[in-house]
Amino acid sequence: MLHQTRSRRSCVGQELLPRTRVRLQTYFFMKKQSYRRRSLFVDMRLMSFGVATIAVGVFMVLLRVVMPGVFIAVISPMLRTGTALSASVDTLTGSFANINDVVRERDALISKNNKLLIRNRALFARVQDLTKLVGISSLKVPGVVANVLARPPESPYDTLVTDAGSADFVSVGDRVLADGGVPIGTVSSVSKHSSRVILFSSPEATTTAWIGSERTPIVLEGAGAGAFTAELPRQASTTIGDTVFVPGYGIQPIGTVGYIDKDKTAVVITLLIRPSVNPFTVTMVEIVPKKSI
Repeated sequence: MLHQTRSRRSCVGQELLPRTRVRLQTYFFMKKQSYRRRSLFVDMRLMSFGVATIAVGVFMVLLRVVMPGVFIAVISPMLRTGTALSASVDTLTGSFANINDVVRERDALISKNNKLLIRNRALFARVQDLTKLVGISSLKVPGVVANVLARPPESPYDTLVTDAGSADFVSVGDRVLADGGVPIGTVSSVSKHSSRVILFSSPEATTTAWIGSERTPIVLEGAGAGAFTAELPRQASTTIGDTVFVPGYGIQPIGTVGYIDKDKTAVVITLLIRPSVNPFTVTMVEIVPKKSI
């Protein structure tokens, strides 16, 4: 029975095979015909476009030869339109280029402005330093303004190095003034473009001065680090805060009394004098010739 069933299926398959083959052949034939029709339609459209283009070209040539005035009248609007479009494109491109130029110019101006601002701040600070140093009135005593190149700890304690030397008419013994005309030392050695300044506060240095409203004469002794010491008779009327002056052009304050050591067993009192200007923070000084003091 199983054998009979297989035989029937085989017979049915053999009957269906020719039908399927015919259907496939019909499908491919119809598809091929459709492709041919589309190709023919496309070819006809291309041919029509080519013929139309050639016809327009021939017409324009004939029009140019036979009726040049009419040809120019017909073609002029198109030429003007093309020229206008070209000019618009050039203007647009130029505007982009101009924008880039403007941006670059703006950036350059901003950079230049920042540089000028920094330079202006530096010049303003220098003017302030010079105003503090020499004041706003004209100097009666000619002096040389010098920059401080080295100070402690770059230089030995109680010494300064400036950028003014013999080329600037600086000589040994010239007095050195800080802000406000406060004397801080004297020139000890000179080279062509620099000089060395020994401060009045240098150990073993002595300077004549006077103190207080009564102008009591004293001798200042350098105590180092910008400070001084001095001795007075016990009966001298000196108090903390009294100003100490040194002789020279005008009244030149050099410091103030910061401490008084009153030893009951001693016949004198010892004064500790603080400088009016910290000599280790000055950036500029004025060097005054010793002959003018």
